[in-house]
Amino acid sequence: MKKTRFPFLEAAAIAAAGTGALLPSLPYGGRIGLVLLAVLLAAGDIVLRMRLEAQQENRLSAVEQRVQEAQRQGEAASGRIREEAEEYQKKTKEKLAAFYSKVSHSLRIPISVIQGYADLLESGLIQDENVRHEYLSKIREHTEYMNNALGQLLTEARLQADFSIGLWEHFDLLELLQKVISDMEDAAQKLGIRIELSSELRRLPFEGDRMRLTRSFYNILENSLKYMNTAGKITVTVSVADNQVLIVFKDSGAGMEREEAEHIFELNYRGSNSVQGNGMGLYLVYVTAIAHHGSVTARSSPGNGMTILMLLPLSQQEFSSPSAGDSPAE
Repeated sequence: MKKTRFPFLEAAAIAAAGTGALLPSLPYGGRIGLVLLAVLLAAGDIVLRMRLEAQQENRLSAVEQRVQEAQRQGEAASGRIREEAEEYQKKTKEKLAAFYSKVSHSLRIPISVIQGYADLLESGLIQDENVRHEYLSKIREHTEYMNNALGQLLTEARLQADFSIGLWEHFDLLELLQKVISDMEDAAQKLGIRIELSSELRRLPFEGDRMRLTRSFYNILENSLKYMNTAGKITVTVSVADNQVLIVFKDSGAGMEREEAEHIFELNYRGSNSVQGNGMGLYLVYVTAIAHHGSVTARSSPGNGMTILMLLPLSQQEFSSPSAGDSPAE
């Protein structure tokens, strides 16, 4: 390393020493003073050199540490990239599996309804043309529902927009519930189960995603039919307060432990009484509630059935951003 020099201090030290040597007429004390001054100046030069060299050493050491740290970060970054790629592949597979499950849950009920009406028409027992026409209309209606449901599922898979609404609609929520219950009545009656809708309202104007709510209501009722394990009743109660609608689905089934009920909306969760399925149906209910800026909870205990409470805002106006336009964002 090139050593730094301080010419001024060196020159001053030499001058002081030379003056003491070349002027013998100076008093002895004066010469001693100049020699001491020369020594001090030389010592100062040495100290300053040592300090500067130490600072340079420290700077070089800091540079080396930064280089080493950059190398370590580069290796760590490479490792993180590999880990992120593996995690992305894993999540992609999970999302694909979830998409298949969504398709299955969305189409099971309408296919079952279509099959039931088709079997009745094929049996030849239905002779009344009006009734035949009604059954054909039901089949067409549920075929349209399946087509719309598939379209929406494909859109969700493409945009990964599970927690956002692509299309807000204005419709009668009470009428929608009545339709879903009507569609489920045949399956419920075969199990000895009644489904009743209770509300003091005649109409319930609502803003939301009709298709996703329809699918959620199907999933909740299907879940009750699957796990009640006995004849009984499902009561759907609808009430409004503070610009929010509360929909309560209560069945008279076997129920489950409270701790288990707290997890039924988790993705792929299957309780101890699970008989079939993959834990997807109620997760879709949860996603739909959150997408509507609402909530859904469950209450249950052994022997007391299952109660699911869905709370939704009647209007999305307070959640809308003036600059957001009509495009959904996530």
